[in-house]
Amino acid sequence: MEYRFLIVEDSLLVAMDIEDAVHRSGHDVVGIAPDMSVALNYTRDTDIAFVDVRLADGETGPAIATALAECGIVVIMITGNPGLVASGVSGAVGVMAKPLTDQASMDLIQFAVDRKNGRPGTPPARLRLFH
Repeated sequence: MEYRFLIVEDSLLVAMDIEDAVHRSGHDVVGIAPDMSVALNYTRDTDIAFVDVRLADGETGPAIATALAECGIVVIMITGNPGLVASGVSGAVGVMAKPLTDQASMDLIQFAVDRKNGRPGTPPARLRLFH
């Protein structure tokens, strides 16, 4: 089954790397959002979201993640500053530190898909689960 991913990331190069991995995994990217206002426009079209902490409009990633999770979206934080969300983010599955290798991206995508399918999946080595 093909899933629709939202990438909430203000660095276009990072977002494009993740987008490429999603496509190679056989899934679709509904959008790349640099901030909260753009991200929340995709809630009805998204199954899985990867969300950075620091975005173009500040440290809004945790609030975005919570809002997306409340819509039934599987959310995983991807950030260069995992300490900023060390205590967890309501509704998010976990946090993975950037930069991501190609293999880490592929493993993270598969884990997110497993979660969307109601399976526990195998978390990538660097993913810290929140619950």
